[in-house]
Amino acid sequence: MQALSPQTRGLVAINLAAVIFGTAALYGKLDVSPVWITALRGALGALALAVVGGLSARLLHMTPRSLGRLVASGFLLASHWLTFFMSVQLSGVAIATLTFATFPLFTVLVEAAALRRLPRLAEVLAGVAIIAAVALLVEPGQGGNNTAGTLVGLLSAAVYALFWRIAQRLDGSLSAANVSFCQNVVVFILLAPWLFVATPAPAGLFDWLALSGLGVINTAIMLLLYLYALRHVSASTCSGFIALEPVYAIAFAAWLFNEPVTPWIILSCLLILGASMILLRIERQAQASS
Repeated sequence: MQALSPQTRGLVAINLAAVIFGTAALYGKLDVSPVWITALRGALGALALAVVGGLSARLLHMTPRSLGRLVASGFLLASHWLTFFMSVQLSGVAIATLTFATFPLFTVLVEAAALRRLPRLAEVLAGVAIIAAVALLVEPGQGGNNTAGTLVGLLSAAVYALFWRIAQRLDGSLSAANVSFCQNVVVFILLAPWLFVATPAPAGLFDWLALSGLGVINTAIMLLLYLYALRHVSASTCSGFIALEPVYAIAFAAWLFNEPVTPWIILSCLLILGASMILLRIERQAQASS
């Protein structure tokens, strides 16, 4: 690895981060309640992040306003994870990840509402493409769970767009590890009381090991890889690779769980990824100009 150039190491890191990100949906295939999955991801992710510097003295000097925003972002993160894993269990990995990939559309709508402006023509056209792609996912022959999973997945994407907006306005003096540590703690605190009634709970060693991997690898290690990549390649390159999450997730689900990959899913994937990349590029250009 040391023989590689810094840029090449950055590309390797972001590819690994994208693959790890893409495997997160697979944990929804466990026979475990989404409440348990989300709560343990928060708890074990916080523990792993504490080890790598997420827990620091800087957190003691936050203003009440910064603390309030941090708690709000943790609440939204918990809501996003919970609905995402619910969507996986209702309709499968493909629908859950593809509906989540529509979050750039919700981000555009949130930003437009905040700035009190109408969406641009390119944003409207990309939005139409995403809506058409989501409609392709709701195949009539798949039954009610298909529709329910799609709707819950869209809710997860909308919540993530709100989370992303608040996350961009958090205290800049805190490191990404500090912020993620606090958010994961909030996730666990919010869901811990519900663990007593949430079923099914993790039943054996495999479930606990899998959920440990979700907290440590898919939360803490993925964040570190992403931050490392950002130091060596551009943010737009990193975003492009992370946007491939549905592709990796669908491929792993087909390989490991024999989930079908229909022509409608492939077409929907192409439409959503293409439109989302356009929306992300528009957002970056707007941020650069401001």
